[in-house]
Amino acid sequence: MAIASQTLSQLQAAGSAVNTAALALQQELQAHSQALMDQMALQPFGPEADGAYQQMKQVARLVHEMNSLEQQLKAIYLDAAQRSQPDIPVMPALPSASRQRRLARKTDIATYEPVEDAKVVEVKTAKSEGRQKNLKPADAPKAQKSKLSNTDRLHAAFKKLLGKKAKAVGHAELSGLSGLPRGSIGASIKKLIEAQKLAVDADGVYRLI
Repeated sequence: MAIASQTLSQLQAAGSAVNTAALALQQELQAHSQALMDQMALQPFGPEADGAYQQMKQVARLVHEMNSLEQQLKAIYLDAAQRSQPDIPVMPALPSASRQRRLARKTDIATYEPVEDAKVVEVKTAKSEGRQKNLKPADAPKAQKSKLSNTDRLHAAFKKLLGKKAKAVGHAELSGLSGLPRGSIGASIKKLIEAQKLAVDADGVYRLI
């Protein structure tokens, strides 16, 4: 079963909150380290120095546990992103054209003229030929881009962002550059990884292969 985009957003928010808490604990650890250094300078063998050391040790343990939790959330988010699929809107059923023709045939067979269908096809063909003739050279790349698959479009976006470098990239940035919906980014990333065109580490840093 695919992971909904709303669930991915909630996982991302949880990761952001954990990151904020980890930074706060890092600041606490720096403050306790400074307090220990000051106490050691005043009275290195006194009970106050031992107490400051124990406090710094406890905060350091919390920092380690918070960093471990942050890494676990990153791994969970990446796994969920690879299982996500774009939300498919439900469209109302449209009336069948063949059914309308059968109704028209039953009500008034004499007024049904199959030649009209041939005229409509000819008009559409003429318009389509006119569009091909009026296609400007500048519009050619756009027409070619629309024929690319989602995976190819995302691969091109990674090439623009990364080049030969490796860095962490968010789904929002990839969606804006590739033109793909955010919900389809995870599935395309998974295909690129399976095709050995893209690699990602546990910290969410991407690198082209």
